[in-house]
Amino acid sequence: WDLSGETEEERTQMALNMLEEQVLNEGPDTIALIQFESVVGGGGVIMPPEGYMQGVRAICDKYNILLHCDEVMVGFGRTGKLFGFQHYEGVLPDIVTAAKGISSAALPISMMAARKHIQEAFDEMPLGWGSTYQAHPVAMACAYENVKYLIKEDVLGHVNKLEPKFEDAMKTISENHPSIKQYRHVGMFGCFDVQNVDGSNPQLQHTAVDSAFVAYKKAYTENGLIGLLRPPHLHVAPPLTITEDELMDGFEKQDKALYALDEALGF
Repeated sequence: WDLSGETEEERTQMALNMLEEQVLNEGPDTIALIQFESVVGGGGVIMPPEGYMQGVRAICDKYNILLHCDEVMVGFGRTGKLFGFQHYEGVLPDIVTAAKGISSAALPISMMAARKHIQEAFDEMPLGWGSTYQAHPVAMACAYENVKYLIKEDVLGHVNKLEPKFEDAMKTISENHPSIKQYRHVGMFGCFDVQNVDGSNPQLQHTAVDSAFVAYKKAYTENGLIGLLRPPHLHVAPPLTITEDELMDGFEKQDKALYALDEALGF
């Protein structure tokens, strides 16, 4: 049987059918919540196809299961919207968790938001535990000023204004380097996928870093860049307040560094 479907719409429905089947096999009453990164971050900046998240929300509603969206990597503007789940029309999570962007990493702080009916449930059934640094006033003040700046200075508008330049640069680099198989992006969040000469995956995430990526990291650093290296994915996540000139300078430096990766992989 061809279970994948002939169109993206059919493949999306097949994926939703499989998810619902899993829910039924496990037993809906045994499932507290379904958790997603709104945009898969460390795994390669992956967004689900159109209609998928709406379908997941419908399954959660059908079987009285909570939907939790993890916004740790993409919350507070990284994707061009305040939260990543806002890319999926009509989808409202029951629980949202976030960190990083709430303070622009100036101080460690994280957050959890929940819909009213969940909050009210804890009024009746409070949990007997707490968090040592929960609501620390210094971190809270930092987050407050950061979010205020984000809104007042229209950082989201800036991200959306630069997004076409961001995508053009990723496209140019992909075409310029045979070691790059493809790229994905949303807002100011991008990822290059690296390939071997035969098109295969040169590095599994759970294995030791291959020498080719060591050579790339060395060239990357020598060209004045710092960033996340998680082969076979090369993430691009500049500061949201970056200027166009700074952004293009960063891509030029990455372009230079990628010649070392091309050579190390045998291209």
